[in-house]
Amino acid sequence: MINPTFKNKLFELDALRGIAAMAVVLFHYTFEINNGNKNFDSSKLHFNYGYLGVHLFFLISGFVIFMTLDKTKKPLDFIISRFSRLYPAYWAAIFTTIIITLLLRTNEYSLNQVLVNITMFQYWFKVKDIDGAYWTLAVELTFYAIMWLLYVSKQLKNISLIAIVWLIIAAIFAIFEIPLENYINVIFILKHAPLFIGGIAFYGIKSDKSKLINHFLIFLSFIVICIVNYSNKADIVVYSLITSFYIVFYLFVYNKLNFLNNRVLLFLGSISYSLYLIHENIGKALISYLKEVVDNQIFYLPITITIIIILSAIINKKIEKPAMNFIRNKYKNYAK
Repeated sequence: MINPTFKNKLFELDALRGIAAMAVVLFHYTFEINNGNKNFDSSKLHFNYGYLGVHLFFLISGFVIFMTLDKTKKPLDFIISRFSRLYPAYWAAIFTTIIITLLLRTNEYSLNQVLVNITMFQYWFKVKDIDGAYWTLAVELTFYAIMWLLYVSKQLKNISLIAIVWLIIAAIFAIFEIPLENYINVIFILKHAPLFIGGIAFYGIKSDKSKLINHFLIFLSFIVICIVNYSNKADIVVYSLITSFYIVFYLFVYNKLNFLNNRVLLFLGSISYSLYLIHENIGKALISYLKEVVDNQIFYLPITITIIIILSAIINKKIEKPAMNFIRNKYKNYAK
C-alpha cells in the first residue's frame, strides 16, 4: 500500500530532471564541443562533469519506473504509458534536428538512418543516432524491458533479491575481464544498473515499504557504481558528485527538497525530455554558426541555450503533452 501522503505529482523529481538536463546541455556546449582535454582553453567555461547529469537521470528513472509498475494493473498499461511518454516527443525531436542541422549544413542523413532511428532501436541495428544524446534511450529501453519482464513474470515481489544479484554481477564485471563481457553488459546494462536499482530502492523508502533492505540496496548500489566508475578511471570529483546525487535523493524521499519547487526548475523539468532530445546536434550547429560571428562564450552560449529552450518548450507544449494525453485517453476508452 502506497503511503497516502505520497503525492502523484512529485515536483522535486521534475526539478531534479531540469537540473540534470541543463548539466548535460552545458557539458556538450562547453567541454565536449571543444573536444574536451584535446583542445582545452582555460579562458572558457568548461562544464566537464556535466555528463554526470545522466547518472541523475538514471536514478530518477529507476524511481519512476518502479513507481509506475507498482500502480500498473495490466502489462499493456505499462507499454502504452512508456510509448506515449517517449515516442511523440522523440519523433518531433528527430525531424526538428534533421531540418535545422540540414539548414545549417552541419549534418547529412541517409533514408535508412532516419527510418531506423524512428523505431528508437538504432543501437541494436548498429545505425548512427540522429543526435548523439540518443545513446541513453537504448539503456532506458533495456531497463524498461527488464522491469516489464519481471512484472509479467510476477517477480517484482522479489526485486530486492534480484537487485542484490544484479549488483554483485555488475561489480564482478567491472573488476574482472570476462568472456562475452560486452554482450552481457548490453543485455543487463551492468554499467548503469546500480543507478536504476538505487532509484528503485529510494522508491521503496518513499512509499513506506521495507526500509532496512532498501537502505542496504542504496548503499550497495552506491558502492557498485563507484566501482564501475573506478574501472573507468574516474577522479575524486566524479565520486563526490555521485555521492551528492545519493544525498539529494535521501533528502527527496524524506521531503527535504521543497526549496526546489520554484518556477524556473519546474519549467526546465517539464521540458527536460524534449530539451535532452534536441539539444546536442542543433546546439553544436548553432554554436558553430555563431562562433563565426563572435567567438566568445558570453555571446554564443546564452543565444544557443535560449533557442534550444524555446524549441523544447514548443515541442513539449504542442506535441509531447497533447500526444501523450491523446494516446492515453484513447487507450483508456479502448480498455473500458
